[in-house]
Amino acid sequence: MGGDARLNLLLTSPPAASGAGQPWHQTLSQLLVPLGIKTFEAKSGPQVVELIEKNPIHLAVLDSRLPAINGLTLLELIQRIRYQNPAPQACGPADVRFEVRVEEQSTPGQQQRRIEVRFDARPAERKNAGPVVILIAPPPPQQDPQLLQEALKFNAFSVLSEPVDINLALELMARAMKRFHQNQWPT
Repeated sequence: MGGDARLNLLLTSPPAASGAGQPWHQTLSQLLVPLGIKTFEAKSGPQVVELIEKNPIHLAVLDSRLPAINGLTLLELIQRIRYQNPAPQACGPADVRFEVRVEEQSTPGQQQRRIEVRFDARPAERKNAGPVVILIAPPPPQQDPQLLQEALKFNAFSVLSEPVDINLALELMARAMKRFHQNQWPT
């Protein structure tokens, strides 16, 4: 799947493979390939950094327990990269913002309606130069109580607990597309 990828997705494998069946990240990858989504897999924090530096990654699903550099540290690093290298500002149809306001006044025997439309074609501020990150956390009994607070601090899009529900992961990815890419494939 060379240059026709619509979305680049970075997945990290869980630190310890569960013995039952295929790991969730491989299942997710197989489901998304026919849609034109290119998946990259990393097994450690340094591999994640290398892939993000070499490829335009749109969405990353990072395990918080990665070896060498854990998921939270990567999230912080991605946040720093995001603000050091802001996305180029290109004006396209998704960047045109408009506001419609309707005012109605009724007087005896007469009704007036005023419709005001305002356009703003300046590019919207984009803070998503780096990938949107979904963090995978250990099961609740094993979770660090500060994990959710730290994930929010570094702007994780969402946090999923293990075992990962594929349907929930797909739903979160769809919401990220809608929010950060105006429900269209990134360019």
